[in-house]
Order: sequence, then structure tokens, then C-alpha cells
Amino acid sequence: MNLCKTPNKLQSALECLVLLALAMALRALCIGKTDLGGDESFTLYMALQSLPDIVAMLTRGDNPPLWETLLHFWTKVFGISEVAIRSLSLIFSALTVVPIYLLGERHIQRFVGIAASLFYCFSTFSIYMAHECRVYSLIGFATASSVYLFVSAIQRPKTFKFILLTLANLMLMYGHYLSVWIIVMEFIITLIIRPIRNKIWKPYLIHAASLVLLFAPMFPVLFRRFLDSGVNGTWIEKTTSPEALYDFLWRMCNEPVTTVLAIVILASAFILLIFNVSKKNFHFGNTAILTLIWIVPLLVSFVLSYFTGFFLDRYFYFLFPIFYLAIAAYCNYLFPKRKAYGWALMGIFAVAMAFSCTPDSSTKRFSGWHSNIKPIVNQLVEAKEKENVLVILPEYFDKQFTYYLDKNHDIFRTQSQPTNYYVFRDYLLNEGYYYDYNYKKADFEAHDKVAFPYHKAMPIKGLKEYLESLGFRLEREQDEPPYSVFYYSR
Repeated sequence: MNLCKTPNKLQSALECLVLLALAMALRALCIGKTDLGGDESFTLYMALQSLPDIVAMLTRGDNPPLWETLLHFWTKVFGISEVAIRSLSLIFSALTVVPIYLLGERHIQRFVGIAASLFYCFSTFSIYMAHECRVYSLIGFATASSVYLFVSAIQRPKTFKFILLTLANLMLMYGHYLSVWIIVMEFIITLIIRPIRNKIWKPYLIHAASLVLLFAPMFPVLFRRFLDSGVNGTWIEKTTSPEALYDFLWRMCNEPVTTVLAIVILASAFILLIFNVSKKNFHFGNTAILTLIWIVPLLVSFVLSYFTGFFLDRYFYFLFPIFYLAIAAYCNYLFPKRKAYGWALMGIFAVAMAFSCTPDSSTKRFSGWHSNIKPIVNQLVEAKEKENVLVILPEYFDKQFTYYLDKNHDIFRTQSQPTNYYVFRDYLLNEGYYYDYNYKKADFEAHDKVAFPYHKAMPIKGLKEYLESLGFRLEREQDEPPYSVFYYSR
């Protein structure tokens, strides 16, 4: 029996279902363990607006409106608990296994599909993204689907494949601006690789025209965002060291040991690929397509990040599924005449990923990681009520604080009509909590103690000096990474 091919469609379906179940189980284990993150609370706030307001408000910001629109309808059915709003991410994250498996199994080699799916299943960062009520899991699914449909359409051009490819790429375009990289790379591959161009240029041209037409309303926003980020920069610091590229690979590979193994596989495959490209009879296959799709966006973006800060792991999460496919494909590519060696290398990498996997996303090792918000809220509430402590909150902390202070989430639930930008501020001020920008208006004479939390990267400017000028002295500091809570008294 030829082990390189799946014996039949039933076994292929069973393999895919087992991998899907594994991905779902790993991602469901600790989905509700962490408290709501700051970005999650903002996403929830946006999702609870009316649909016209979601579109109007997000087109002035950094993200297209697709995710918040989907979450808008999701919350109407499942509510707004942590598990409820994250379960949509979990579903898209688990479903990503399907196009990963199909692309590997049908268009490279059976064990490539299985191995790449296992790499993805055991990816700690991918599990973390499944615990994040943000767009990233959707983009990972759309990317894997887009590349699978693109490769499939190259092999056997069919109208329905290009229709599905258009839908997948629209998800990318309306999900996250940086994921447009995938569409750009598919266009470049179609344009520069003659055999591919000759085979699909007509239906691909219709596909590209459809994308342009259907995304037309967002082009001014896209242009404005890229121009603003390029000229004025972003909140992310510019890259200053090649170490950032290694750190990104580390995110993909869980641990340093696995990362080094991946680098060895990558380097060996690239050397062999360059050697083969020099041959006259070189065939531009699916492994080469995967290579271009993940390596070009990563390296070009890395170089550009020296000039403007945007090189953040979760922003480029859409490359993760293609990276895992590429690693598995390289293991197969390195041993064209001794397939068993390639399978063994895939197995070693899968075992390394499995042993280094951490399904508990509260490990706090990644950008945007969650923090223990409930303990901070409970301590500040208790200090305020029992010790008459004056509590001052950073403005960016309002939605998270309100989510746990208002245990029934009534303030969130009443957001949809009409939009009230100040409802959280008004609610907290009514409850006796002050903001960082108006702390001087607080009645310090009526309090002998003051407490305030802040993110370590965003301190409340001038507050400490102001308190000291009023005779307050630091009593204690409580570390709640990435937050600190300061207690002052006099």
C-alpha cells in the first residue's frame, strides 16, 4: 500500500475529523480561565453597537468591521460571558485544521497534511488566539482556506473554487488590513509564474476584479491607515534588532529548542531549493508556492518595521498556518528518495511541539496577554467601601473595570441603542471612581488613602507627584502583571 496517499475519501474524512477534535479539545481546555483582556473589552463594546455604528466607528480606526459584525450576532444568541464571546474564536481556530490538512494531503503528500495539522494543533500561540475574542483566529482560518483554494484552483481550475476563493479573500480584506499580504502574494505568483498564469489567468482576473469591486468602499480607509502608520508610526516600537525575527519564529514553535529545529529545517530546505532552482528542469511546485506566501510577507514586513513599528506577533498570525504547512512540506522535500526520513523528521517536530505545548493561555508570554483583572477590581472595590479609599482609574481601564464591577454586565448590554461614548465614564463616576485625566477634581480632603492601577507601559503622568504635594506617601505597591496597583496614604 502506498502510504503517501490516503487510501480513500472515508479515511481522509476520519483523519480530518480526528485532527479537528484534537484542535477543539486543546483549545477548549482553558478558554475561560483568563479574565477579559483590554482589547477584548473594546471588541465587545464595538460588537454591541448597531451595525451602522460598527461600520462607522471602525472605519475611523485600525480594523475593518467583519469580526465585530459577526460577534454582534453571536452575542445575541450566546450572551457576553468570557466563554461565550471567545467561543467564536475557538470555532474558527479549530476549523483552521481542515484547510491545513486538505492542502497538505491533497496537494503535497498525505503525511504533510497530518503533520502540519498536528503542528498547528499543538501551537501554544494558536491556542492563545483561540482564547482571544479578537479577529485573529478568523484570519488564520481565512488564510489557510484561501491558500488551499488557490493551490486547488491551480491544479484543477473550476468556477466554484474561484467563487470560494473570492469569499475567503474578502474575509481577509474585511478582517484585518495586514492579511491583504496573502492576496498580494497570490496575485504575484499568478503574474510571474508562467505555467500558473497561462492556466488560470482568465478566472483569476475575474476573481481579482470582484475583490476590487467588493472592497471598493474600504480602499480610502486602507490607504489612509497605511499612510498614517507610515508617517506617524503606531503604538508599537520600531524594530531595532534581528532578534525580533527569531522571537517571531519562537512564537510559531513554542520553545527555543523547537525553534532551533525549525531553523535547521528551513535553512536546509532553502539551500536545496536554491540548488534546484538553478537547474533548467526546475518545476515550481506547491512547496515553492507555500514558501513565497509565508516568507516574503514576513521578511519584507520585518525590514519595514525598522522604519515604522508594526511587527507584532498577533498582527501576523495569518502566516502561522502556512508556516506549519511549509515546515511539514520541507521535511518531505529534503528526502525525495527516502520518504521515511522525512516522515521521521515530521514526527520529531510534532512530538517537540506536543511536549512544548501549553494549552493554558494564562502563561502570559505573548503580546496582548491577559491579566488577572477580577482580583484588582475586587481589591479596589473593597478598599473603597471598607477603608474609604479614593480610587483613580486609567481611562483605558474603563471597560474592563466596568465588566467586572457591573456583575450583570448591564452597562455593556444597554450599549447598542443609542451609542453613548461616555457611558462607562459616567457609570464609574456615578459609582465614585475618578479618571486619570480629571484626578485633580477629586475630593482628596475627604480621603486619607488613594489607590490607582495602571499598565506598566502607560503610567498616569503627574499623579504620583501631585499626591506627594498633598502629603500622601506610598504605602505599598501590588504587582499584577502587566499592571501595578499603588496605595498611598497620609
